Amino acid sequence: MNVQIPSDFSPAVQKLISEGRFRNEGEIVAEGIKLVLMREQLARDVQAGLDDLDAGNRIAADDVYAKARKQIKAIEDGQVL
Repeated sequence: MNVQIPSDFSPAVQKLISEGRFRNEGEIVAEGIKLVLMREQLARDVQAGLDDLDAGNRIAADDVYAKARKQIKAIEDGQVL
């Protein structure tokens, strides 16, 4: 698949590559796709939580924080949830 990087993003893309954060444009595009998927999952998770609250379901704060820490660790380790 060929992807056109918009010209206004070109300086940022080249900077990311020159800094060694990514090897090429494809890696940057892949990271962007991963972030979009993670954002969409987060939106679904938030909505599910709001729906649970509206239904009167509650979870102990300690349990919520433990799950959040686990998810943050997974994200830091590069895992898509």
